[in-house]
Amino acid sequence: MEINKFPFGAAVKFGWQKTKENFRRLIAVVLILAAINGIFSYFATGFEKTSPTRYFIIELLAYLVNMILTLGLTRIGLKIYAGENFDVSELFGSYSLFLKYFLATILYILAVCAGLVLLIIPGIIIGLRLSQYTYLIVDKGMAPVDALKASLALTKGNAFNLYLFWFVLLGVIILGILVLIVGVIVAFPVTILANIFVYRYLEARKQAAV
Repeated sequence: MEINKFPFGAAVKFGWQKTKENFRRLIAVVLILAAINGIFSYFATGFEKTSPTRYFIIELLAYLVNMILTLGLTRIGLKIYAGENFDVSELFGSYSLFLKYFLATILYILAVCAGLVLLIIPGIIIGLRLSQYTYLIVDKGMAPVDALKASLALTKGNAFNLYLFWFVLLGVIILGILVLIVGVIVAFPVTILANIFVYRYLEARKQAAV
């Protein structure tokens, strides 16, 4: 891996290649995620006007469940990067990290909000610098504060590149939308795996600098 140049194209290429190699299982993962969120959305919509309290509870539950699914999805992505086999059921298998992830996410949101209160740009920069905490929790089992600190170290000097990379991934998603629903289903795992590739790039870059 070339560590002196941010891998905009290489990350997307990796995501596309690995999505093709693991197409059936990744599409199954995407459909499961869509089904779960669809169920929550269905019940939440029914209470949106008639019972705001129930609506809030369902939305909160959906958010918490999606946090668990995010951990599982991250684990699957890391396994794919490592060339390891994975099972679709692993989408639900990282719940033991939920508390760490939940606390880290609260700290992340507070940090970003603090930056936004000062000015919009500091909030964006903080969000970018701390963006790798999920991978660090799943990959290394780090505690919330440690994961956020490690993300700061990983992303040092690359905040602007990460900002540009968001637009690259947005382009991938827009391209998927142009190919209708099927394209979006494929674009989602591509972006997930591209982000995993960038995480490993940042990690390799930091290790090389030691």
